[in-house]
Amino acid sequence: MKLTASGIKKDFPRAGKTSNFFTAVQPLDIELSSGRLTVVSGRSGSGKSTLLNMLAGLLTPSAGSVCLDGTDIYALSDGALSRLRNASLGLIPQGNTALNSLSVLENTLLPSVLYSKCAPPYETAASLLGQLGLGSVKDEKPSALSGGELRRMSVARALLTRPGVILADEPTAGLDDENTLLVLSLLRRYADDGACVLIVTHEDEAGRFADEQLTMNGGMLSR
Repeated sequence: MKLTASGIKKDFPRAGKTSNFFTAVQPLDIELSSGRLTVVSGRSGSGKSTLLNMLAGLLTPSAGSVCLDGTDIYALSDGALSRLRNASLGLIPQGNTALNSLSVLENTLLPSVLYSKCAPPYETAASLLGQLGLGSVKDEKPSALSGGELRRMSVARALLTRPGVILADEPTAGLDDENTLLVLSLLRRYADDGACVLIVTHEDEAGRFADEQLTMNGGMLSR
C-alpha cells in the first residue's frame, strides 16, 4: 500500500478578513510506503497536524492531491471517503475522542463494527489493550481513565483492524518513558509487518524507530 501527496498545501483565512490568508502548509510532496515508518518532527504550530489531517482525508487541501494506491481520496464522495478511511487508515488523533457511553473495550472495537456485519473481534481488541497495559480497565468507562490511558486506548483502536496506513498525531503525548517505548515499539512492529506508518511529534524519542526522519518548520517540510 502507498499513500502519496503531491503539491499539497493548506491556506486558512485570517480571522475577520476576507482576502488575507495564512498558509499553514506550504506546497509539498510526501510518500508513505508499506513497511516503512516515517517521523515528521517540529515545534507546535509548525503545520504537522494540518499535514496529517490532509493525508487522513479529514482536511481538504487548498491545492494538490492525496492518493491511496492511485486513488485520489478527495475525488471520492463523502460516503466513499468515510468507508476508505475506515477500511484502510488507522488514525491516532490528538485529544480525547472516546465515546463516554461505551466501555474502553467497546471504544476500541468501533472501527470493526462501523461498516461490518461480522462479529466484533473481542479477543483481538482485548489482546491489544493488554499489550498496551490496559487489560485491567477494558470494562471501565473512559471517564475513569487517566489522560495517558486514554491515549493508549486510541492507539489500540487505530491498530485494531490492522490498517494498511497508520497516521499517528503525537501518539506519546502525556506518556511516561515506559509507555512511550511501548507505543513506539508497537508502531514499529506494525511497520515491520507491512503497514505505512507516519508519526508526527515534537519529541525526539520517535526518531530512533524511524526509517525516515523529516522536519517541519513554518509549514515547510525538509529532510
